[in-house]
Amino acid sequence: MRLVYYGTPWQAVPPLDRLVADGHPPLLTVTREDKPRGRGLGLQPSPAKTAALAHGIRVTTPRRASAPEEVERVRSLAPDLLIVVAYGQILSPELLAVPRFGALNVHFSLLPRHRGAAPVAAALLAGDHVTGVCTLWMNAGLDEGPVFLERATTIDPEENAGTLGERLAGVGAELLAESVDRVERGDVVRREQDPALATYAPKLRTGDARLDVAQPAERNARRVRAFTPEPGAWLSLDSGRLVVLAARVGDASDGAGPRGLDALPQAAGAIVGIDRGRGLGVACAEGTLWIERLRPEGRKEMSGADYANGARLRVGDRLAVNANGPGGPVA
Repeated sequence: MRLVYYGTPWQAVPPLDRLVADGHPPLLTVTREDKPRGRGLGLQPSPAKTAALAHGIRVTTPRRASAPEEVERVRSLAPDLLIVVAYGQILSPELLAVPRFGALNVHFSLLPRHRGAAPVAAALLAGDHVTGVCTLWMNAGLDEGPVFLERATTIDPEENAGTLGERLAGVGAELLAESVDRVERGDVVRREQDPALATYAPKLRTGDARLDVAQPAERNARRVRAFTPEPGAWLSLDSGRLVVLAARVGDASDGAGPRGLDALPQAAGAIVGIDRGRGLGVACAEGTLWIERLRPEGRKEMSGADYANGARLRVGDRLAVNANGPGGPVA
């Protein structure tokens, strides 16, 4: 099989590694341009580029993958399949028409649920209990093509976007390997999606990760999981941005202290508990958000309890939430 691979972030690396291990190294890997990263803002290659070069695979980083000269570059390779894993650009119909069998996309949800750029975060934000991975035949629409293969998996209540994404990348590698093998054998499936069941997962913005104590604790806890590790869920305080790295919802059976304050109605933003194991308990519009790990602006990561002690917070105090701080009000 003559393959051309399109991918950019770390999620694109396990499927690429699996292709190489199975004896299907791509003729070319197409990835996004090097970007400035780190303190010195030096140009850094994408994870997919680093992996491809380590395998001795030719790499190109066009500004537009569907530019006429890039389409001709791919056409000159006479590929059987294009493989796309979190590349980050829409491919034109002209490019999709080049390969003999078509273009396969590895998508990290069970389509048609969560079409779009951020399906892993969308599943966590929605409170889904099950997600999965699909391989689908690409067309001009956004994740609208027929599904080839899919594999479901249960979402662990403690998983965040980083840990779930890592696990799904491994599932995607297995599913892609099976898909390529089946295409090679002529065993091809094209199951049309039901557009009436479609939901969408747009690209994430930093403002989307803002927490709001005027919303239910469950919704805030989902945001923490969905935006960890990047870009990080956060609270706007008078003292600056507080990035919340791990949190969970309290319940009536684990009240803070002998009076069980987090099981009682409290004003949003009130401190209802400080506990070495559970962290900092903050009342929300409904329920309590226990902040287990956090990072104050300009400081290192610490436990919620250590932050509370350093900030001299006490049960009954109010967290100094700034509703009009950076990022504006939460939608």
